[in-house]
Amino acid sequence: MKCLQNITVLILIVFVFGCDKSETDLTTYVPIPAGKFLDDWTFHVNQQSTGGFDIAEFRLWVPDPTDVSGLKAILVITPHFNGNGLGNADSEAWQEYARNNNIGLIGVRLKTLNSIAAFDTYANAEEGSGQALLTALEAIAEKNNIPEVTTLPFLLKGYSAGGMFSYFFSAFKPDRVIAFANIRGWAISTKNESKDIPGLMLIAEMDTPSRGITIMKQVVETNRAQNGLWSYVVEPNADHFTPLAKSDELIKLFFSSALAYRVDGTSRELLPISETSGWLGNKVSKNIFSYETYPDNKNEAVWLIDEGFANTWKDYQIE
Repeated sequence: MKCLQNITVLILIVFVFGCDKSETDLTTYVPIPAGKFLDDWTFHVNQQSTGGFDIAEFRLWVPDPTDVSGLKAILVITPHFNGNGLGNADSEAWQEYARNNNIGLIGVRLKTLNSIAAFDTYANAEEGSGQALLTALEAIAEKNNIPEVTTLPFLLKGYSAGGMFSYFFSAFKPDRVIAFANIRGWAISTKNESKDIPGLMLIAEMDTPSRGITIMKQVVETNRAQNGLWSYVVEPNADHFTPLAKSDELIKLFFSSALAYRVDGTSRELLPISETSGWLGNKVSKNIFSYETYPDNKNEAVWLIDEGFANTWKDYQIE
């Protein structure tokens, strides 16, 4: 009888401790980590914490980590499909541009495996890759004790699939985007959310039709029909893989003008730009005019942010 009692007590002990452990397992929540640091300024975002990509890594560079109070924006540079663009944050040329314009840089590495169509990749920023950028910026800022940078607006420059990412991010977070430039991106649909954000499409003259030359022009024309602020430029004697040095110089001028007109330095709220304040360019002749003096249908012309950029836009296409 005593042996039976001991067995009963033992069973009760096991049952009680088993219930406690079960209850603990059910009530303990273990959050999925956002990612991990590859170094103090480079963050890898875990795929489980968002979606739309297989690899997402971002590297931040600022001119002076001890004082970021004067920074106006962050320029995000995204490379070709599945390319590793982290090194763009270390580029001497882009760092010089950043210092001259009081901005930071983010180099991007995004990768999608086994994609069927362009819209199934990280290029569609609204599906997760855009949030990954914001997550990485917040993590890097916290680690380096520079929380001010998390609210800075963006300039977005991308090449090929990176150009698509820049374009779609401007629709994902229009209130955070000063201007965007899409170099030879493809398969683009019209996004009204970013209609009033200065946008520049760079189209290689000798690119293949399958890369969306016609579509890139059409989305600009659709935007202009709604009094939007986009333009395209045809890169003469260039194909999809022509080096980007020349197009980058045009984009730098475009971004510098956008910074001057959209950022006042005392507020994170971006200033709107009036369509009538810009210049217009004829898509065929490449002739340029102030908005008021344009002789033809204004909505059929490309919109150019100011006179200086308009002159460079014209010279760029006429050799």
